Amino acid sequence: MTNEGAFAWERLLRGVLRTDHIDAQYGDGLSAALIQALPRATIDEAAKARVVVTLTGDLREELPILFLRLRESAVRFQRSIVELNFGASALGSVAQISLPVRPGEAHLVAQALGDGTLPQEVVFTQRELNDARELIGDGGEGVVFVVGRPNVAESAEVIEHAIRLLATQFPRAKFLPALRRSNVMGALDMGLAPKLRPGRGYDAESVGRDTLEQLGAIRSGEQTAILMLGGCLLGNVLDVVGAREALDTADVVIVTGHGGASLAYADVVLPAAVQHERLGTVTNIEGRVTAVAPKIVAPGSAWPDVAIASELAEELGQSIGLASVELAAKTIEETTGYPALSVLNDSTSDGVVVATWRSVPHVGRLDPMAFPGIRSTESVGLGANTGTTISADIASTTSTMPVTLLELGAFEKLEVPLADAYSLRVNLSRRLYDNGIAVQGSPSLATLKAVSVLHLNHFDLDRLGVVTGDVVGVTGARGSIRLPVALDDAVPRGVTEIAFGSLDADGNDVVRPILDGGDVIAQVRLESA
Repeated sequence: MTNEGAFAWERLLRGVLRTDHIDAQYGDGLSAALIQALPRATIDEAAKARVVVTLTGDLREELPILFLRLRESAVRFQRSIVELNFGASALGSVAQISLPVRPGEAHLVAQALGDGTLPQEVVFTQRELNDARELIGDGGEGVVFVVGRPNVAESAEVIEHAIRLLATQFPRAKFLPALRRSNVMGALDMGLAPKLRPGRGYDAESVGRDTLEQLGAIRSGEQTAILMLGGCLLGNVLDVVGAREALDTADVVIVTGHGGASLAYADVVLPAAVQHERLGTVTNIEGRVTAVAPKIVAPGSAWPDVAIASELAEELGQSIGLASVELAAKTIEETTGYPALSVLNDSTSDGVVVATWRSVPHVGRLDPMAFPGIRSTESVGLGANTGTTISADIASTTSTMPVTLLELGAFEKLEVPLADAYSLRVNLSRRLYDNGIAVQGSPSLATLKAVSVLHLNHFDLDRLGVVTGDVVGVTGARGSIRLPVALDDAVPRGVTEIAFGSLDADGNDVVRPILDGGDVIAQVRLESA
């Protein structure tokens, strides 16, 4: 979905339907408000940073281009990488220091990087911690933290707590969010999350449910309907059992141009244009807004998201005032100051970074008719500085005040259950070629789908008395399965790593159904044959 499509849906949902229950993530990302509050780094700043600290999954699998930039920085330019290692990682071979982090420990490691006190629970040494702290230095000057969601089976609160600790302890450092879903940053910047508003605005008083809270509300009867835009819910949430239960009872409207398991639960499906059929702008992880253009014409029954949202508003007796993608881009720029139409109109630009856009002195009126070559004041980034007219319709009243870390309030106490001595903690990590919609729809990619294999440290393999290729029993909170094991010493001791959405020998996703999505950390017991 483009930024213009996200903006149109935000207007429909908040302005017409009067709901704040909006979320562009599936419970597999990070707090949207926290992401907006962090001092943001660009990709180029990360590649040129004195030290990069990774607090994310395997970047080669999740964000391959960023991985190549950071690898080049380490190999060619000898810059330092400190890796907080949650499992197998392609950056491990070039990282100067790698600290193993088990599920439920990220916040402890973050605290230790600040105060130097080695937690009892961790599996690295005081010397390794001291070496990492010496590289990072005091205050974080010249340091970029690359932060994401390394483990879908671990509560987001653990990694979010760690990020806030790092931001507090290293106030001069910058952060680069490593969220893998296409244009998720653009959707968040357009307000598709609780408390967020278009143009990176923030409303502290707003109360809304995120995706997981909405599914829980449906199961409890507090919510009766759900609107899904673009992606497949069942293909992305951890608690797939609970999600199916919710969809069974809800009225479901899906707006998408793709297939997916969620379509079987839909009461209404509205076909939408997909990536290569859309006009608009998108925003990447560094906040760079670039234009996209359709490569082919969408089928006759598929409409752009702006058109679908606008027509739905008309059917409900109201108007969101967006008759086209271009008008949506113009409205974004004029009402929020977020670059949209100026990017869309400039075919020679490689985009602009939101944080640096309009960093020029205030200018007054400019008459495009008096200056040949200027198509409009909006196209040169002057729309917000011309005139004093303020227009307001059903949903143009939006807060553009940014959120800060102070506004997020104090840390809530994080209770992580003690690890069961007879169990292994689960790291459910992402793979580039998972069982997602794009891979499902491409026969040439079918052989690249991740296979369900339990990756274990040699310590745990020896304890179980098994070797690579042996099949073991796996018991989780909701059932048992049998899967093969493989040796991987990049996985911390006491942990088993398995790919999210991976399939067993029969082509079934057997891992997610046995895990309880409500646990802070997931644990399984393994039994050899």
